[in-house]
Amino acid sequence: MTGGFWVACVLTDALFLALVIASNIKFRVLGEPLVFSDLAVAASFLRYPRFYLAAIPTFLKIILIPAALLVFGCVIAFSSTAPAAHFAGLLILLTSLLDLSAGWKFYWRSSVMLRPNLEADIVRCGLLPVLLIYTLRWRATPSPAPAQPLPAREQDIDPAPFLVIVQCESFADPKDLVPNHPLAPLHNFERLKKNSDHYGALSVSGFGAYTMRTEYAVLCGRSEEELGFRAFDPFLTAQDEHTFGLPNRLAALYEKRLFVHPHDLRFYGRDRLMPALGFTTLVGPDDFVHAETAGPYISDKAIGDYLHDRIVSAEKPELIYVVTMENHGPWDAGRLDAPDALTAWERHARNGDALLGNLDRTLRDCGRPAHLIFFGDHRPSIPGYVTPSKIRSTPFISLSYNTHKSEKLCNNPTIHPSELQDMILKVLA
Repeated sequence: MTGGFWVACVLTDALFLALVIASNIKFRVLGEPLVFSDLAVAASFLRYPRFYLAAIPTFLKIILIPAALLVFGCVIAFSSTAPAAHFAGLLILLTSLLDLSAGWKFYWRSSVMLRPNLEADIVRCGLLPVLLIYTLRWRATPSPAPAQPLPAREQDIDPAPFLVIVQCESFADPKDLVPNHPLAPLHNFERLKKNSDHYGALSVSGFGAYTMRTEYAVLCGRSEEELGFRAFDPFLTAQDEHTFGLPNRLAALYEKRLFVHPHDLRFYGRDRLMPALGFTTLVGPDDFVHAETAGPYISDKAIGDYLHDRIVSAEKPELIYVVTMENHGPWDAGRLDAPDALTAWERHARNGDALLGNLDRTLRDCGRPAHLIFFGDHRPSIPGYVTPSKIRSTPFISLSYNTHKSEKLCNNPTIHPSELQDMILKVLA
């Protein structure tokens, strides 16, 4: 590209250095190194840099622009327009690609990184080979056979319950979140455990991020083992697996199927994906323009008010899947007048717990069969307080209302998010 040997060396090293630094920062904050699917969030970084800049050390922010200018200056100063230099570079490129293609076809494809094992593969093979081979494995992953929808039922004789599923942002159990700094339990969650059909720990794969992994698992019911290399960002290939979408599978039971999220629906491509999964209505930020905020985002109370009005005014049972936003990071001292980041998270978590309590009252008093699933998408990453570990579970609870069915499942298990869809389908069977 540049026609200059030394400037090519500088550009190559700068690019690889940037990848390594980004991977190390990500591992420190989220407990996972850089993976190919992270490139898909580049547009999100430009739209919402606040989500990411908090993880970058201050000294890197300071030198970022001067370093970029230095690299750009080297390109201008040392690039060559001589055709011979560019032709030589093209030959090197083609030779390298042929060597890599031959290595992949005759050796690596059948013997290297056959299943995802991200940390071990990076230790054994290095970051760049993992990024390249994981991308190839991901592209070669076949789509599964279509899933079958549930059959219709006689609504006058056996009506489907009003089904509300709430994916609460960064919702975790305060009692075990910070081992050396115990926090008070969540009042409503602890109270409702006694009357629940099911509660326990949800074994989510991500820490501090990757909402879409938990979201996809619940909506589509496919485990990480089934997804293989697609598990790193299942939203990227969810269009190919749309028949697994819970709204599609329950289309015969629910005429109206709502997806509610008070934030930019372009994030993770939800504006395109959710209709493909079977949602008939998307309720996004435009529906919460005048709603109350808590910190920088739409409050959980506003979500609860919307759901209350929707439930009490609905003429027929509906399926409503909610993704809250209030407790999204980063958490800074001063947010909700909190003295530190952990206290800010805790105050938001208690607002999420209040949302659970309000939904419990609304569904109990509505007088119709209803079912509520409430769970956390991942634990928060709060440097200095909550850091990555092998323990990543979030709480979940399943509650039935105004129904004679009293199937009581064993409590306190640890289940995978994909098993929540099985639980929902059993309730509706």
